[in-house]
Amino acid sequence: MITDPDGFVGTLLAIEGIADARAVLNGPNGCRGYPAWFSDRHYPRENSLDRRTFEELFYFGQPRIPCTYLDSDDYILGATGKLREILPLVAAKGDTLLAVVNSPGASLIGDDLDRFLVEAGLSHVCMAIPGAAYSHPLPEGFDNAMVAVLRWLKLNRLPRLTDRVNLLGISMIQKYWQGNIHELTHLLSLMGLTVVAAPGAGSGVAGLRESVTASVNIVVFPEYAQKTAEFYEKEFGIPAIRSPDGAPVGFAATESWIRAVAAATGRDPAPALAEIRRQRTHACHQIARHHHEGGYPKGSSFAVYGDSSLVLPLTTWLYEYLGMIPVSVRCMAGGDSNVAGRIAGFLAEDAFSGVLDADPVIAKPDFYFGSEIDGMDLALAGSCREIVGLYNRTSGEPEFVEQATLGGTGALWILERIFSAVKRFPE
Repeated sequence: MITDPDGFVGTLLAIEGIADARAVLNGPNGCRGYPAWFSDRHYPRENSLDRRTFEELFYFGQPRIPCTYLDSDDYILGATGKLREILPLVAAKGDTLLAVVNSPGASLIGDDLDRFLVEAGLSHVCMAIPGAAYSHPLPEGFDNAMVAVLRWLKLNRLPRLTDRVNLLGISMIQKYWQGNIHELTHLLSLMGLTVVAAPGAGSGVAGLRESVTASVNIVVFPEYAQKTAEFYEKEFGIPAIRSPDGAPVGFAATESWIRAVAAATGRDPAPALAEIRRQRTHACHQIARHHHEGGYPKGSSFAVYGDSSLVLPLTTWLYEYLGMIPVSVRCMAGGDSNVAGRIAGFLAEDAFSGVLDADPVIAKPDFYFGSEIDGMDLALAGSCREIVGLYNRTSGEPEFVEQATLGGTGALWILERIFSAVKRFPE
C-alpha cells in the first residue's frame, strides 16, 4: 500500500514552508487535517505553542492553515461570504504573504478568487491558487506552487553575485530538511559559496526576493523544482545545475555533487571533498570497531521507495559500500525518466532487474528505506525488520539534536541506523 500525499498537499506544504507565508484553505475542515498537523509538527512557528491565539473562527485550535469550512450551502451559493470574513482575521496575524488555496471540491464552485481579493483590498498581501495539482504527485504540486508564488511576487532584476547560490527542491516532507540545508550550506561555504534562499524550505519572502542575486541554482531534488528552475532561468537568466548521480545521499554521491557544483561555479572543491574524506575515515573507524561486536550488514536485504533522485544514489551506495542486497526498488510518481533509466540499468547490470518495482510485502526486506508511514505498515505486518524513514514522517520520538540525511553527516546518520539495527538482529 502506498500512502503518499498528492499535489494538493504539496501545494499547501510549499506555502507553509515559506517562513512568513500562510496558506488559507478554501474548503471543508477535513481537507486541512494532515497538512495542518504536518506543517506545525515539522516546521513550527514561534507562536505555535500559544494555542489561545488560534481558538477563534477558522483556526479550530490549530495554528496552521486556517480554512473556510465550506458546507453544502456554500457549494451552491459560493464561498465569497466566508472568504470575506476569514481573510481580514488571518491578515491581522501579520504574515507577509497569504495564499488562498481551493480544495478539490471548492475548485468546482467557480468563485473568481482574484477578483474577490482585488475588491477586498487584499491583493497586495494575498494571492490565489484556484487549482492545486489535485491527484498529481506531491512534488509537482510543490513545484507549481513555488512558481506561482515567485510570479506573484514580481521579483526585481538585481545584480547577480558569483559567490551566491540558491538551493532548490528541498521540502519539509523530506526528513531532517532543515539539517539537510545546514549540511549543504556548510559544504558550499567550504567552497566560498553562500546560500541566498531555499524556496519553500524555510526562506522568507525577503529571501525569495533576494534569490535573484544568485549566480546559480543548485537543484537538489529535481522532482520538486523542475519548473522553478526553468522560471529562474527564463526570467532572470540564472542557470540550474544538478548532480548526474542524483541527490547527495551517501559519500560517493555527495562527492559527485560537490564536483558538479564546483565545475559550474568555478570554485575549488578540495576543502569540501576533504570534509567528506574526514567523515569517510570516521565511518571506517566506527565500522571496524563495531564489526566484531555487533555484526556487519553485508548480505542484508533492503527495499527503497522514494523520489528517483534519492533512490539512485541510495541504492548504489548501500550495495557498493556495504554489500547490502536490493530486493525491492521503487520510484515515486513524477520521477525523472533519465534517472529512472539509470536505476534500471544499474539493477540489470548486477542481475537485480527483477527487484525493480517489486512488492516489499512479498520481498520482506531486512531494511526499508522510504516513507515512515509505509514503513510502519510493513513492520506491523512483519514484512521488514527495520525502518529508515526518509520522508512523510510520523511524529516519532523527540529529537533534540539536529540531524541530516544528506551529505557526509547524512551518510553517518544512515550508517548509524543500519549498524544499530544489525546489532539487534537475531543471529
